[in-house]
Amino acid sequence: MTTEMTGEEKRAIEWYCQQLLNRITNLLDQGRWQELADCYTEDATLARPSDPDNPFRGRAEILASLEARPPRTTCHLLTNSMFEVKSPTEVLAFSRVLLISGDAGNGGAIETANPLLVGSFTDELKKTGEGWQIHNRQGSIDIKYNPQTS
Repeated sequence: MTTEMTGEEKRAIEWYCQQLLNRITNLLDQGRWQELADCYTEDATLARPSDPDNPFRGRAEILASLEARPPRTTCHLLTNSMFEVKSPTEVLAFSRVLLISGDAGNGGAIETANPLLVGSFTDELKKTGEGWQIHNRQGSIDIKYNPQTS
């Protein structure tokens, strides 16, 4: 016999999952690769928006891919997150993302000629012994806007 979750229980799960998405977005922009990789389950998959057909598999491979990134300054704005609480330990999330990036600077604001990228993430989140983690992240790029050519 299954017990239906209360609205309060679902809202609490959504809050924890939103905190996880906020955390990974900030860790990504701060280049804190080990902490970011630790937000994924051991058997997670990550398909970056820039290369959605070639996912990284497993936490170790995800960490290696992060460490291999060329130095650059990024600002990921994650928004419009929606959550489907499937069970007390499984959530499906969808978010929109805006990426602004430029060459690694020496502090202060940077100027960039890189296009603004608008995309999305579909995340499968799982509650594990380590807390809420990403089990599968699928990214896509939907719009490339280059202000230099507008």
